[in-house]
Amino acid sequence: MSVQKEKQTVFDSKSKDLLQECIHCGFCLPACPTYTLNGNEADSPRGRLYLMDALSHGRLDTSESLVRHLDLCLVCRACETACPSGVEFGSLMEVVKEGLLPTREKRHPALTFLETSVTSHERLSGLMKVGRLYQKTGLHWLTTHTFLRHLVPAAMRSGNESLPTIPKKRFGKDKTQLFSARNEKRGTVALFTGCVMDHLFPHVHEATVRILTWNGFDVIVPGKQSCCGALHAHSGDIATADRLSNEQLQLFGEFETDSIIVNSAGCGAQLKEYDRFASADDEALETATKVRDLTEFLASIELRPPEANLEMQIVYDDPCHLLHAQGISTEPREIISRIPGVTLLSLPESDQCCGSAGSYSLTESKMSKAILDRKMEHISAAGADAIITANPGCQIQLAWGVRGNGLNFEVLHIAELLDKSYRLNPDYAAL
Repeated sequence: MSVQKEKQTVFDSKSKDLLQECIHCGFCLPACPTYTLNGNEADSPRGRLYLMDALSHGRLDTSESLVRHLDLCLVCRACETACPSGVEFGSLMEVVKEGLLPTREKRHPALTFLETSVTSHERLSGLMKVGRLYQKTGLHWLTTHTFLRHLVPAAMRSGNESLPTIPKKRFGKDKTQLFSARNEKRGTVALFTGCVMDHLFPHVHEATVRILTWNGFDVIVPGKQSCCGALHAHSGDIATADRLSNEQLQLFGEFETDSIIVNSAGCGAQLKEYDRFASADDEALETATKVRDLTEFLASIELRPPEANLEMQIVYDDPCHLLHAQGISTEPREIISRIPGVTLLSLPESDQCCGSAGSYSLTESKMSKAILDRKMEHISAAGADAIITANPGCQIQLAWGVRGNGLNFEVLHIAELLDKSYRLNPDYAAL
C-alpha cells in the first residue's frame, strides 16, 4: 500500500485534528504500563502519537516496526486520565487499527477465534461444553502442569493456562426474564449479560440480580442478547463493533427502564461511547445514555446496608475501562466502605492495567505476563485475603496470577463481595 493511500485511509480530518491536541508534555509516560516496563519512547503514548502523526502526514509507511509499536499498546487509556490536553488516545488507536487492518497479511489466530466465537451464544455454548470436557477429563491439567504444555501452540498457551473453571450453564436465555423487586419497588432496570461474562461468570450475574432486587428494583434481562462489540473495536474492526453495539442498544430500547446495568467494565465503556461511531442512530444514542456500571448505579441510590460482618482484608484493582474510560473510581470504594468488617488495603499502581486488556493477554502474552507479574508483586505485598475487581477479563488475568504465584486468596467481582455480605441475612439467602 502506498504512502498516499495510507494518508487517505488511516486518518480522516477529525482524527488528524485530535492528533494535534498532544502537547508532548510527557505526563502520560509514567502512566503507561509498556513504557514503564521497557522505557522505549516508541512504546509510550507520546511516542505512539508521534508515529501516528508521521503516518498521517506520509513521513512513515506501515512498516513492521511501526505496527509492532502500535500493537504493543494495551489501549488501557491510562494516558487519557493523565493527559492535561484531553487527547482521545483510545479513539485514535481504534482509527489507526481500522486503517491498518487491510495491510495485515495474517491476524493472530486467537484473536480471529475469539472474535468469531463471541458473536454467537450457540457457538460459545458449544465451545464451553468442549472446554468443560477438556477440564473434567484432566487434559487441561496435563497441558498446564506437565511437559504436555509444550504441545499447545505457543499462540494459544497463555489462553490455555489462564482458562478459568467453566460453569455448566450460562446465565442468559433466549426469552426475556423478569426478576421482581423485593420489598418496596423503587424502579425498573435492565441487565446487560454480554458474551464472555454470560458464559464464564454467570454467578456474577446472579449476584447482581439478587443485589438489585433486594434493593427494590425489578430487573429485566432481555432475551437474545449478544456481544457489545468491544473486542472488535479494540482490534480495528469498527464496522462489526458498530453493528453489534447498535443491535444491543436497539434491543434494550424496546424496554421501559430507568437504567441499563452493566457489570463488565469493557462492555459498559463500549456501549456508553457508542456516539463515537459515525453511523450511530438517534434511537441507539438515546438508549446509550441509560447505560450505568453496576457500581455507578449502586453508589447513586440509598443502598440497603449489609448487616453481616465479613472480617476480610481486601485490595481493589481498578479495571482500566471503568477508571480511565468511564471515570469511575470512588464509587466502587464507596460501596466497599459500606460492607461491615471489610478493610480496604492500599494497593500501589491499582490504577494501572493488569495486562488483560481484552484480547491482549492472548495476542501479546509475553508483555501481558510481565505486566501481570508486576501487578502480583504489589498484591502479594499488600497482605490481603481477596482481590476485588469489576471486569471479567481482569478476573481471569488476576486469578491466573494468583495460581501462577501459588497465592491463597480469592479473586472476586465487587458484586460477589457485596452479595457475600448480604447472603448472611437469611431472608436474602432465600433469593
